[in-house]
Amino acid sequence: MDTHDKTLSYTGKMLLEALRQGNVATVDWGAVVALALKQGVAPLLHHRLQAEGGFASVPAPLARQLEEERRTTALVNLRNYGEFRRMAQTLAGAGIPLIALKGLHLAELVYRDISLRPMSDLDILVPRDRVAQCFVVLRSLDYGHDEELGSAAEAMRNTKCNLGLAHEKLGIWLEVHWRLDELPGDVADPIAEVWRSARPAKLGDADTQVMSPEFLLLHVCAHLACNHAFSFSLRALCDIAQIVQAHPELDWAAVVEHGSRHYWKRGVGASLRLAHDQLGVPVPAQVLADLGGDVLDPGMLAEAMTQLLSATSLPEGLVTAPNLLALSAAPSLWEKAGLLWRRVFLPRGELALLYGVPAESARLPLCYALRLRDLLRRYTSGAWALTAGDPAVAQTAARHVRLQRWISGK
Repeated sequence: MDTHDKTLSYTGKMLLEALRQGNVATVDWGAVVALALKQGVAPLLHHRLQAEGGFASVPAPLARQLEEERRTTALVNLRNYGEFRRMAQTLAGAGIPLIALKGLHLAELVYRDISLRPMSDLDILVPRDRVAQCFVVLRSLDYGHDEELGSAAEAMRNTKCNLGLAHEKLGIWLEVHWRLDELPGDVADPIAEVWRSARPAKLGDADTQVMSPEFLLLHVCAHLACNHAFSFSLRALCDIAQIVQAHPELDWAAVVEHGSRHYWKRGVGASLRLAHDQLGVPVPAQVLADLGGDVLDPGMLAEAMTQLLSATSLPEGLVTAPNLLALSAAPSLWEKAGLLWRRVFLPRGELALLYGVPAESARLPLCYALRLRDLLRRYTSGAWALTAGDPAVAQTAARHVRLQRWISGK
């Protein structure tokens, strides 16, 4: 571990201690607050300090910074829930059921205070056979493109698990999911059970459905470990802690059953083990044992924790670009070229939805040039940092690939 990682690790330990106890005697509060802001847990840190009388040792300017971040989170989330209400009511009017995912569910029903859990976007799950109709309805709400793209949606739903759409005026990013993950071909898809176990809920004043607590916990763990290989943030560990705290009735047997049946086992085991070790989350010892979390390689767990603390410092674009991180560690030029090819030359259905061109249009091939342009705009700085030898970025990328292989059992 280099000097940068050691410093980050020490600051991370101080932040975790403050999140656990809310009252820490000797802390470099400047470093802790800066890291909390990067990690998306500043509002929660403010709450913990407030609840435990921990502000006595925090310099006043830093305390005000935490308070302002919490206030901003509340205002942004009020807007998000207002927009979700409009969306949920319109989709319900069209007969399209939905499940509110991630931040929408967590902020109100798990954290129980919308000022504590920032959302970077809105995520919803709709039935796979209603995807095309859903996009038509969302178009009427100013999401997506002007042209009718039902055929593209039909094609894309067989190759992807979600699609992001930007609101033309509000700047809100909406991700429409029809599956939770892009699964390997030999893995059972849990989506039918997710729908069967969903329960009615009210978010703001919108009637909707949410996942069962068990699938919510599994989804957060799998998203952190299996989807992102821990190139994420401490907020995910805090989400795990809050889910367990908010649901003392949690059916741990169901967590073990579904966590073991799908491809999530090591990822769920590792996420729960980190939450247990770092935040004191009361995960039963037998659950950790059943998921293999009690015998995981301590070195890899330490790498996972380092990745959580360091990934938010990556150049813009790399945090949400695991494929680009993986590209840096591809062993041959041929494999690098293959990864690049797949990023540029998307399936026609996906390309059509991204650029608002019907899948059968003669103009669609021209969109591949636009795709290359957009990738260059978005990822050039990150790719340059990878190839130009930025030591911190190179270490984070290499660690990402090691963690990917570890979680997948390779």
